[in-house]
Amino acid sequence: MDCISASYQRLADLLKKFNIVWRLNLAKENVWHASKVEEVFETLGSSHKGLTSAEAEKRLQKYGLNQLGEEKGVNKFALLVSQLKNPLLGVLIAAALISFLVGKLVDTIVVAAVIGFNTAIGVFQEYKAETALQSLKSMAAPEAEVIRDCPERGACTEMRVKTKEIVPGDILLLSTGDKIPADARLFEVTNLEIDESMLTGESTPVRKTVEPLKKDTPVADRTNVAFSGTIVTQGRGKAVVIATGMNTEVGKIAKLIKETEKVETPLKKRTHDLSKKLGLLALLVSSLTFVIGLLRAIELYEIFLFALASAVSAIPEGLPAVMTITLAVGVNRMVKRNAIIRKLQAVDTLGSTTAICTDKTGTLTTNQMTVQKILVGSRIVNVTGVGYAPEGHFEIDDSKLEPKKDEGLALFLQIGALCNDAKLRQHEVEDGYRWEIFGDPTEGALVVAAEKAGLNKYELEEKFPRVDEIPFNPEERYMATFHETSNKDLVVYVKGAPEAILDMCSEILEDGKTKELTSNKKKEILEINTEMASSALRVLAIAYHTTEKSMLDDFKKRLQKRNNKLVFVGLAGMIDPPRPEVKNAVQLFKRAGIRVIMSTGDHKLTAKAIAREVGILSPNSKDFTGEDVERMSDDELDSVIDDVAVFARVSPAHKYRIVESLRRKGHVVAMTGDGVNDAPALKAAEIGVSMGITGTDVTKETADMVLTDDNFASIVNAVEEGRVVFENIRKVVKYLIATNTGEIITILAALLLLPGVPLIFTPVQILWVNLVTDGLLDKFLAMEPKEKGIMDQPPRNPKEKIINRDIMLNIAYMGVFMAIGTLCIFMSGYTNGDLQRAQTLGFTTMAMFQVFNALNCRSRTTSVFKIGLTTNKYLLVGIVASVSLQVLATILPPLQTALGTTALSMWDWLLIVLISSSVFIADEIRKSVRRKVK
Repeated sequence: MDCISASYQRLADLLKKFNIVWRLNLAKENVWHASKVEEVFETLGSSHKGLTSAEAEKRLQKYGLNQLGEEKGVNKFALLVSQLKNPLLGVLIAAALISFLVGKLVDTIVVAAVIGFNTAIGVFQEYKAETALQSLKSMAAPEAEVIRDCPERGACTEMRVKTKEIVPGDILLLSTGDKIPADARLFEVTNLEIDESMLTGESTPVRKTVEPLKKDTPVADRTNVAFSGTIVTQGRGKAVVIATGMNTEVGKIAKLIKETEKVETPLKKRTHDLSKKLGLLALLVSSLTFVIGLLRAIELYEIFLFALASAVSAIPEGLPAVMTITLAVGVNRMVKRNAIIRKLQAVDTLGSTTAICTDKTGTLTTNQMTVQKILVGSRIVNVTGVGYAPEGHFEIDDSKLEPKKDEGLALFLQIGALCNDAKLRQHEVEDGYRWEIFGDPTEGALVVAAEKAGLNKYELEEKFPRVDEIPFNPEERYMATFHETSNKDLVVYVKGAPEAILDMCSEILEDGKTKELTSNKKKEILEINTEMASSALRVLAIAYHTTEKSMLDDFKKRLQKRNNKLVFVGLAGMIDPPRPEVKNAVQLFKRAGIRVIMSTGDHKLTAKAIAREVGILSPNSKDFTGEDVERMSDDELDSVIDDVAVFARVSPAHKYRIVESLRRKGHVVAMTGDGVNDAPALKAAEIGVSMGITGTDVTKETADMVLTDDNFASIVNAVEEGRVVFENIRKVVKYLIATNTGEIITILAALLLLPGVPLIFTPVQILWVNLVTDGLLDKFLAMEPKEKGIMDQPPRNPKEKIINRDIMLNIAYMGVFMAIGTLCIFMSGYTNGDLQRAQTLGFTTMAMFQVFNALNCRSRTTSVFKIGLTTNKYLLVGIVASVSLQVLATILPPLQTALGTTALSMWDWLLIVLISSSVFIADEIRKSVRRKVK
């Protein structure tokens, strides 16, 4: 018997193991939406009664917590390491080490101070951005309602558990306002609608069902599944959890984000290229100086120190710091313009942008359904204002209406507000108040429209209390509410699909009177309905009927049988409208030579209507769907990508492919969005832009920039600021390299052309010019305001260098002037054999050349006098400080000793100013000639 019992046990274990494998295979095939409810329960080892607490604990150990990953704070050490990866900092660190090894402690301290200053600013700015971003995050729903520990007989226990402890097989109880904690297969629904815009990009809530669907049904059309992170807007339901944590649809997107490598920004590429060239230049200059010095029989130790100073001279050691400051200035300007920059270099990247790939819902649009057109009788009334704020008016042919004085319009709005379960509320936020809809957004649009007319839903409900209702049924396609009037009569308000409502109407309200609804009139109304729908408006019809209160039950039965004689009042056409500022922003982008492409999960008709309205879709542009993208190879997609303005009904994978295609075509891509479905493409783009208010946590984490006002127009400001930042970086780089070029030419020319003459500068004097004089002016030059017409220029070539040929010629031009002037004044001072005075004259002249050169570098093409001498007050302060320090360097005994200088006469100073100003005069002449030639 024991043997037989053991055999049965082994067989049971084998069957159990087979059953588990079978279940796992079903789960891997991802056919939950195609399976019957009973099959889903059997696969999950669950039932309508849910799990026991003990079983839930076992599954929690097996499947893990229901979360996407551990919440991590800001890692300060990681921010520090990222700053130290700057290639120019590597060169500076090497220079500091060499200075230390040869005993030049002062040089070592100064260079180390530059490194520390640059790193501290970068870490502080990024830490500030990260902490600001964390404050934007919305907390996930901490608990969810489930069924557990049901007895064999009697009622089941409903309990609230922590969201992270939900496991596959749990039964979720869903109701209006709930944030769904995990992916779940629905098995019981009552008027259940769920807002899935954060996942699919579709602006209207999805009506949910329980029937099995086809196996190849895309995620956006799986109406029998509730997805993690989405929100119930109406009704209630029950669902069994099929996936948690990283196995949910949101989790799959998170995996895609993790696997996507962040591309290197254009500024990083340019900086890396520049640092290599400057490093080679420093090595070449120092080696050449050392060899020439040896050939001139200069003492080995002296020429070695001088060669080291030459190397420092060849490296613009202030460049990393000033680059960071320039970016930080741009970041601070952007904060004032409603954007948080998570990475400093994102500002420059936006300035290089050639294509913006944007989501529709919540980015170009308000993500708030709004009534735009109302058909009342035979009149089309336009409704102004967008979103949930009850601001706007009613007009016909640009003539304003007083809705309360218009009987038909007032009744229409009253019915829309009362045959309605949505509520409009105002709640306090950091920057004031925000209007919000609780309930279905479509119903909310009707409540807002009534509020615009001064018809408050709560006041109307007191005046016309609801006594009964017929909830919306997707098969019948209408909703009805029954209200008691002041004289105790009963009024029935009905709203729903135009075809369904018209079938129940025999009369129409026109000009305040009821008339017969003829077949021709019905046809006319249906044509208007079609016209509205073709403009991507969601259309609802509204009707009413008055009867006696005693007839309520009888009327309900007749209404449900569609044999009532309702009075047709009108149609409401609504849409998730474009933000008011978007159209102008799109025009600005086009003027700046930047392509704007819409990629959305919403339907093609809606996407095209919005794109056409804001100016993205032109008559010559093409539009594709996700299915079209799916059929294309990468090469086929690349061949058409430059002609496409709209991609509709696309998945996260499609958005990712679109961004990659644009990048293969040489574009610098900015991707904007707010939903989880946007996150992979945001990471794949050179810069990702997330909405701060409506954006999901996943999107904010992935983005390089977060818009605090969710305003698409703020991206225009960011692009403009990015272009200003790049131009200012270019100005600073030009200034620093011109300074160093002037020093290098002077040093080498003195060694070659002045045999028998001692060194023109001391090593410490070279360091003073580089780290004190230039170190002040370059930082103030970084604060130069924008030049006119910066948004009228085409985008920069992504491969364009910071220093191009034109700038390099200009640098050489200025460097020659500096060298000639410095050599001449040095020799004039050395005629009497006074080396200290000659070096002081040459050293001071070189420093003053830098002051005038700073004025030159404020613009590459425009005269300083046209820009205005006082438009950059910071630079004027820097010039005063720089000149003052240089004067002190020649008169203060401690500085005279350290720098090897001596006092200069007024005549000396006048001569120095006359000679050093030549570089300013020469460059003004160059700019004038350049403007005339062009």
